[in-house]
Order: sequence, then C-alpha cells, then structure tokens
Amino acid sequence: MLHFKRFGQYEILRKLGRSMTDVYLAVDSQTGRKVALKIIEESRDPNTQLALEAERRGVLIQKQLHDVDSRTLEVYDYGESSGCFFVAMEYVEGRSIAQIIETEKRLDPVRAVRYAREVCNQLERMHAFSTDIEGRKRAVVHGDIKPSNIQIDANDQVRLLDFGIAKAITVTHTLTHHNLGSPSYCSPERLTKGQVDPHADLWAVGATLYEMVAGCPPYQAQTTRKLENLIQSRRPPRVLPASCPRQLRAIISKALAANLERRYPAAAAFEEDLAAFLERKRTLAEMEKDPPWEINETIEKSAEAPVARKRNFKIWPLVKEFNFAISALAAGFLIGLFLLVPALHAARFWSENGPLRRLKDYSHRNAAEIAADWNLYKKLERENSFLSPISAIREPFRASLVAAADDVIERYANSADPSIADFDWRKAQLCLTHALEIDKSDNSAKGKLALLSGYISLSADPPAPIAARASFEEAASFIPHSPDPHLGLARLYIYSLRNMGSAVAELHQAERLGFKLGPREIEQQADGYLARAQFELRQAERLSKTPAAQEAHYLLLARRDFERARNLYEPIEGFSNVGFHLQSLYKDRSREEKLLADYEAAKQKHKRSRRWR
Repeated sequence: MLHFKRFGQYEILRKLGRSMTDVYLAVDSQTGRKVALKIIEESRDPNTQLALEAERRGVLIQKQLHDVDSRTLEVYDYGESSGCFFVAMEYVEGRSIAQIIETEKRLDPVRAVRYAREVCNQLERMHAFSTDIEGRKRAVVHGDIKPSNIQIDANDQVRLLDFGIAKAITVTHTLTHHNLGSPSYCSPERLTKGQVDPHADLWAVGATLYEMVAGCPPYQAQTTRKLENLIQSRRPPRVLPASCPRQLRAIISKALAANLERRYPAAAAFEEDLAAFLERKRTLAEMEKDPPWEINETIEKSAEAPVARKRNFKIWPLVKEFNFAISALAAGFLIGLFLLVPALHAARFWSENGPLRRLKDYSHRNAAEIAADWNLYKKLERENSFLSPISAIREPFRASLVAAADDVIERYANSADPSIADFDWRKAQLCLTHALEIDKSDNSAKGKLALLSGYISLSADPPAPIAARASFEEAASFIPHSPDPHLGLARLYIYSLRNMGSAVAELHQAERLGFKLGPREIEQQADGYLARAQFELRQAERLSKTPAAQEAHYLLLARRDFERARNLYEPIEGFSNVGFHLQSLYKDRSREEKLLADYEAAKQKHKRSRRWR
C-alpha cells in the first residue's frame, strides 16, 4: 500500500477507494483540474502482474471508447513513474450505486430500472465497439460491472467506472479467460470456465439490478469459495421483496437464469425490456411461456393432466377404482396408526421438555440456557428408543449450535469494534464443542473452534500469544478459504509479537480471500507502524549518546514508519483511539526531526574540524 501526498505532477487530496488498485482524488498541478488518479505499484507478484496487464490494456480501450461515447470517462494521462503504473482520468462528482444502497438500503424499482437501462445502453455501445490489437479485430467487454463501479453524477446521470479489467476479445471467438472480477457479480460460466464475454456483463447488470431492488446481492456466503459454489450450483437467488413489481421480477429472473440460453442475448434486448417496464408495456420476460428457472416436469405434467374422462364410460373400471380406493384407505389407516404412536410420544416429549423448542435460535440465548438444552438433549439420547424423536432433533440442534457460533464470528468480522473483549467467544466455543460432539467429522466446525480458542487466548489476562498463534494456524489449516484466521494472526503479530511484515502479509491474505479491510484493520496497521517507529526512535536516541553511525539509519527508518502510520491514521481520525495516537505520533515525529537535525549538525561540525586539521 502506497502512502504519499504527491505523485509526480499530482497533489493527492484523499483516497477514493480500493479494489485491485488504489484510486485517489488528486489535483493536476499543471492544469489545476481534479482527477481520479489510479496507481499500481510495480511488483513481480503474479496477481500484481495480472492487474498491471489489465490496467495497461484497459486504459487504451477506455481512451478509444471515449472518442465514440462521451459517457466513458476521459483519460488525461497514463504511464510509468516512481516504480508505479498510473492513470489520471476524469473525476466525476457524485455517489456510486453501492454508496446509495448503503445509505438508502433499497432503491425505488423505477429508479433502479432507469439506472440499469442506462448501463445496458452503454454496454451496447461497448460490445459493438471493436479495436485493433496485435493485428486482429477484437470486441470489448467491461468485465467488472458492479454497484461500486457505477457512478451517479450530480445530474443523476449514469457513468461506468474502472475499465482496468476491460477485456478485448476476438470477434471470431466469443470468449476469453480472465481471473479478475468480483465473485458476487460473476456468472456461473465465468466462475466455472473463466468465460468473460458480453453475457458476463449482462449477468452482472442483472445482479446489480437485483441488489438495487432487494438491498443485498442475489447470492451471499461466508467465504469467497462458498459464494462461488453457490452461484455455480445454479440455484435461483433468494425471493425478491414484495415491493418489487411482478414484471420486474420476471426481468431479473430472466437476467439471472441458470442457463445462458434463457437469458437476454444482448444488451439491446435487456434494455428494451427495461424500457418496456418503464413505459408500462408488456415485457418479453413476462410473455415467455416457461419460467427462466427449471420447474419439476412431473409436477407440471400432473397439473396439466385431465382429472377425469367422460368418454368411453364403463362400469367395470369404476368398480376396480372403488376397490382400489377401499384398499388404499385401509392401508393409509394402518400407516397412520403406525406413525401416530411415535408422534404422540414425540408430542409428550416436547411438552415435558419445553426448552428444546427453542432450538431454532441460540444466538440470542446465554451459555446457561444452551447448557440446559444440551443436558436435555443428552438425556433424550440416553433414553433413545424406536419411538424417540432424537433422530429428528439431532441435525437441527447441531445446526442451531453452529449458527450461534457463526453469529459471534461474523459479528466480529463485520464490525469495526476494535476490542475483542466485546464478543462472547466462550459461548461460541461452548456451541461448537457440543456441535462437534454430535458430528466429529465437521472440519469447518473444527476450524472455527480453533479460531475461537485463538481469540480466547488473546483476550486472557495475561494474553497467551504463543497458544493463540498455534490456534489461529490450526484454524487456517481446517478452513483454508476463510479470511478469519488471517485477521486473528494479523492482530497477534501487531500487538503481541511486534512483527509488521507478517501482519501485513496476513491482512493481504485476508483480502485475497474476500475480506474488505475496515477502519479497525487500518487502525491496527497504523498502530503497528507507530510502535515500530517508536522503537526505532528509542534506538536512535540511545545511539545519539555515542558516535555511532547507525543513529541516522534508525532515524530514517523511524521517519518512514511515522509517515506510514500518519497516512493510515488521518483518513480515519475520530475512530477508536486514532486521535490520541495521532497526538502521540506528532510529538514523537518532532523528537525524530530534532534528533536528525542534531545529527546532521554534528556531522557537519565533524567534517569542518577534520578539514582544519
């Protein structure tokens, strides 16, 4: 992560956002205009190389697209400088759709459709555009349509952002492969085959339209891997809210259909249906005979079959049907009697053991209540018989325990609370311990239990960092696709083991696994750099009493780390203890500057004295 106030001719004002790259609001000192400045630090890391390739290609495509469609952001300047690739482009005042959703929760359906229609119109221009790359004509797709990349300017006009992932594809081959993109807005075939084509953009528009109307993406999961598996399973998304009109439900269902053939074939067709909705005309989606999601054919056929036929009426078939009905009735009575006895037994159990009726939600129960229900469950298990309902209770009970533990873990991960003492790790540990007693083969539960043990070790008095590290590393081995163990390790390295290199590596790993760093994690990094700078300053002060040449080395290291800490603290000033730490930083920075000045003065004095000799 880069920290500076100036980059070449551009004065940095503030950070606008971060995805694969850092984006800043800056002022061009030569023209005086504000620009969106995108910067990628050069690195041999394969992911960085991939991002650099995408950005270099994307900027050329964006410049060409602006010439044919002024809605595409204009690129003012780009190139290599100070070991970085940069792009300076038009800055549009306004809010992204992601920011609008965060503030308003849901958009009015008509407004959401208007925005989606405009995106489709811009995509139609883009998909029709072709560029000459390496002597071949290639079509263009955006590749990263999502709410945060759709800006609504001051005039309520729609502008597409971030062409860094824009991909040129051959006209003769309708797809290419690319690993970039946001999983929540990737189509099943893109996740399965890496297929990035115009259909991938249209799926992303459908997912964005769903999110505008529902307030959340169509698919959500705890980890990136689970999210990808959910989308690839081709299950329908969750039901849209009742406020979504029937016609719009049909459009969104068609846009997110499991099979590619059932979706809109092009951006123009998608736009036409959205326009029809706005004009209160019948849409193509609602006129389709079959729904976009598969329906059980057996049920469909049985529903369409005639109930009875009046033709060729004969008495003998009627007698046979009557005898069959009597036989079925008798069999049903015996089966019902056989099922009634255990049902009555279960009813008696539930009436005598009322607390277990609360199985469905342990996230709002305390540890004592959970322990009481566990004792009842074990009692029932000991009394297990042919008529006992234990088999029906086992899995729901285990799932409820796991869900309660997940609630604690997710609340910490999704909050900005800097104190781990504010979360009930012990209750979650109790839930997962019991869940594993029911199913010892659940590796996910084992990983989460190790994660909880790590936080319990960190919050102990005194903390047990070595035990915590072992627990977090064990958690990472059981749940390798979860960012949670890496967040725990990063905290451990910063505050207990004082190893900023390892802490930054763990935070980067959490980001690669889908976690978005918040103010808590930014403060943690700043705290780590500040602590290291203070250590380096103490070393320099100690060496200043002797003619050691290493004093300057430590002073320069301290200056670098003070600057890193300051650049992390200042954007989140007011959060947690940031204000206090900034005051401490400013005082320490003054000490560092005085020491450096004294060192330089002593150095010059020493040089002059040697000259006079």
